[in-house]
Amino acid sequence: MRKGPRLLGLLLFAMGVSGTVDHLAAQPVMGVLLNAPNRWIFERLEVFEGREVFANLSLAFVGVVLVAFSFRR
Repeated sequence: MRKGPRLLGLLLFAMGVSGTVDHLAAQPVMGVLLNAPNRWIFERLEVFEGREVFANLSLAFVGVVLVAFSFRR
């Protein structure tokens, strides 16, 4: 039961870090899978205009918190 949130947390962490790297310098590796939130959500909504790096780092932070809480119980 704990492996589901742990894997989701690792995926969110990887997506956040990959999106940050992609936003700062173009990243050709795993672009479709890991950069999906960066390319489909953060760049298309005006709410995140100029805050894409912060949004990606927040996504990575949520992933770390999810992994930490999955180890806690």
